[in-house]
Amino acid sequence: MQLAFSFPGLPTMPLRSGKVFDNRFMSNDEKPNPAKAAAEAEAAAKLRNKALRLLTTREHSREELTRKLAQAKVRRARNEAKAPPLAKDDISRLIDDLVAQGWQSDDRYAEAIVRRLTGQASRRFIEDKLAQTGIKKDVAQLALEALEQDENEVAKALWERRFGTVPSDDKERQRQIRFLLSRGFHLGDAFKIVPRIPFPVVAPAATEADGAATESAPQDSQRTPRTGMQRSAWGSKSGSKGGSGSTFSRGGKKSKESSTSTSSKIFRRTPD
Repeated sequence: MQLAFSFPGLPTMPLRSGKVFDNRFMSNDEKPNPAKAAAEAEAAAKLRNKALRLLTTREHSREELTRKLAQAKVRRARNEAKAPPLAKDDISRLIDDLVAQGWQSDDRYAEAIVRRLTGQASRRFIEDKLAQTGIKKDVAQLALEALEQDENEVAKALWERRFGTVPSDDKERQRQIRFLLSRGFHLGDAFKIVPRIPFPVVAPAATEADGAATESAPQDSQRTPRTGMQRSAWGSKSGSKGGSGSTFSRGGKKSKESSTSTSSKIFRRTPD
């Protein structure tokens, strides 16, 4: 005897093989979601169009393109809350597809960088630029093989195009040297290329007119020596050795008086 249990509100599901189960008994993960699939396809199409716009503008390295697409994905997810964000694997698969179709190439990007910076910077600067953009060493070395330039000649031509004049002071010379250093050139080459500041020409000490005026002026040895009274008036010496005269300070201010101040006067005696 078999017992059959039935629950109200739930349809019976036959246990025979070969029958398809009702969709109402499938879990949410197993059910196909057309809206979600359409949203993901639309997001992938927008991301691909963004990548194509970037590549048609100029060459991009793989790392640079990945960074820009990730930023675009974050902005789109922020603006469109309903759009599902793409994972990093989706971006990697998209770039692989672009590489396979020839849209993106690190080799072309490295060649473009070397071609653009030739004559504008040193070899070391170009190599660092390629490393910053994520270009591998073997690809960078392959692109740098086509670089043929004399570092000293490039630095000199670059300085002449940018400045071309002798610096007016030390501050200006240091600024010109820093410019060459920012392009990857060595400090010794920059010191040799940037000219030194010329020393100012010192004018002669005296002109002919000044010389004539000097000759017309009396010399110290030809001047009339002062008498004892005159020196006393200037305050350098006293009028009398015994202290009977008046003493003045150097500023002409009288500091001491004696009762015999009239003894310094000279009297002329008349004959009887």
